[in-house]
Parts: sequence; C-alpha cells; structure tokens
Amino acid sequence: MWMNIRRYLYWTSSLLVALASWRFMALGMDTAFAGLAHQIELNPWLFLVHVITGPVALVLAPLQFWPRIRAEKPVVHRWLGRAYVLMVLLAGVSGLFVGFDAEGGLAAKSGFILLSVLWLWVTAKGIVCARAGEFSQHRAWMIRSAALTFAGVMLRVWLPLQLIAGVPFQIAYPVVAWACWVPNLLFAEFFLKHGGQSLSKAGTMNVH
Repeated sequence: MWMNIRRYLYWTSSLLVALASWRFMALGMDTAFAGLAHQIELNPWLFLVHVITGPVALVLAPLQFWPRIRAEKPVVHRWLGRAYVLMVLLAGVSGLFVGFDAEGGLAAKSGFILLSVLWLWVTAKGIVCARAGEFSQHRAWMIRSAALTFAGVMLRVWLPLQLIAGVPFQIAYPVVAWACWVPNLLFAEFFLKHGGQSLSKAGTMNVH
C-alpha cells in the first residue's frame, strides 16, 4: 500500500508541476516567469527550450515506471524511453547554459550547473549500459536520472516553504539550487542499495 501511495504522489506531482510549468503558453513568458525576467532577457531561446522540454521529461519519467506498459507494450516503452532521453538532452544542455546566469551567486550557479551535468551524465550512462546489454545497471542509472528529473518538483516545494518561513530569497535560492536534487539522488542511492530491485525492474527505460 505504501508503495502505491508513493507511486501516486510521484506521478501526480510530476504531472501537476509540468502543467504549471507550461502556464506560459496561456500567460506569456513575461507573466509566467516574472521572477526570472533576467533569464528571459539574457537567454531567451535557451530558457524557452528548457521550460518546454524539462516538463516533458518530468511527465515521461513516471510512465517508464508503469509495469503494464513495460510488460505488455515494450515497443511503446522503448519509444517513450527514447523521447525521455531526448528531452533530458535538450533540457540538460539548455539548463547548463542557463545555470551560468542563475541568481544567487556562485552557490546557486554551481548547484544548477552540477545538476545539469549529472543529469546528462547519468542518463548517458543508462543508455550505454542498455546498448551493452547490462540491464541491471541500466535500470539503476535510469532511476538516478528520474531522481534528478524530479528536481523540477522539489524546487517548487522547497523554495515556497523557505519563503513562507521568512527566509530571504537571496538565501533561499542558493539553498534550493542544491536541495532540489541532492536529497533525491541520495534517496535513489539508498533505494537501490536496500532492496529496490522490484521497482527498478518495473522502471527499466529500454532505449535499445
């Protein structure tokens, strides 16, 4: 039962955050991302690519953990996996460049830049393992990739909580640049080490 609750929360939060991220389609970039006006001015195309493809990756990641799709429709599963990898590539590369202009000084910049680098790296490792037929390792690397993709959700959790608690934005933003993904990755490592084989098998992203 607890596993089903966690899965439901994971899928629901990913979808809701993705939909919220696409609000710019109705509101326009300036209104939807009023707090990131400097990014729109400095990196308009890179920022646009990031806010389009990142949410798509966030929606696709939970689908790769859907046992029925993987078991009954392996072709669909593989193509969803390929689409996920493409979205990570686009969102990761654009996020890397956007990260250099993040507010919050060196602490925030380095947090977002390292997130992008690791996101691209673990996803690439998953592809390499799949191509080599090392599917156990492939599953593990893709679980790490999904954990980093989930940073899109946790950023929107930790930042408002800090602001509500009265933490100034200048402090909260550098903190969230790390807090949105480091705990996710640590949890993924703990999960993989302590008997996460059933979910990891359900979550295979077979892109070969």
